[in-house]
Amino acid sequence: MTDITNVGFIGLGAMGNPMSGHLAAAAYQVSGFDPDVDNMAKAVGRGVTQAASATEVGKNASIVLMCLPSMAIVEATIDELLEQLPAGSTIVDHSTISPDLAATLEQRCATKQVAFLDAPLSGAWQGAEAASLAIMVGGAETAYQQCLPLFEKMGKNVFHLGVVGNGQCMKLCQNLILVSTLTGLLESRQLAESVGVDTEKFLNVMDACLAPRGVLDITRPKLVNGTVDNNSHGIEMITKDITLVRKLAEKQGQHLPVMEKVQSMFAKANDSGFGAYDLFAWPEFLESGLFDEF
Repeated sequence: MTDITNVGFIGLGAMGNPMSGHLAAAAYQVSGFDPDVDNMAKAVGRGVTQAASATEVGKNASIVLMCLPSMAIVEATIDELLEQLPAGSTIVDHSTISPDLAATLEQRCATKQVAFLDAPLSGAWQGAEAASLAIMVGGAETAYQQCLPLFEKMGKNVFHLGVVGNGQCMKLCQNLILVSTLTGLLESRQLAESVGVDTEKFLNVMDACLAPRGVLDITRPKLVNGTVDNNSHGIEMITKDITLVRKLAEKQGQHLPVMEKVQSMFAKANDSGFGAYDLFAWPEFLESGLFDEF
């Protein structure tokens, strides 16, 4: 098994800087590189040894972690590393890239007998600073177990999700939920403010309600077992409610595009004879083509 005493870290921005610092604080010898002088200086202040390039990182460490801003930079960096890393080394990519690119990079690494893990992150810079990140890992079990001690220094929740690309898939799923929730939250706040409710009171009310915090808690059992209640009239009820939201927004002169799209989709499901179904029938609606026009 490859020695993990010497570790490389490429990409020392808002996420990579504290992550590499946690590894250095845990007595790993961390060789780091970032083209930004300020980022590099901050990492050195956390105990990271400065390298002049990704190539130099590859010369100094046989396990290299990356946290980079674009797919093009990820791909170019891996090509550079593969010119230096010996067989038996491991590359861990904490960036957010496509699952297809992750699979391609794994194949490229395999030609050099280098293991590859995709390990995107959730928790933002606050989680990176607190070493409380969720780390979603795809790749071979052997490589995962080898790198697990490193992951545990940077995150509190580490998940091995199977093959390379699955980590990226889960990160994209998380981002879908994040964007959907945040846009709904922002549109809701705008609607509340339009009738005179200030943001602080709006947030206090939302904190005490089912959404957004409690949704996963109460839906987990049904998400796991996949049951759909076809006699709950859930679609009928939510269509009524979201239509009331739309009418209020129109009265207040508020254009809330996410809400309008969602209302139109629920209305179509209801008008198409699915009013008695609950909201967990949504995947069936998607698969049936009910929403193809959207």
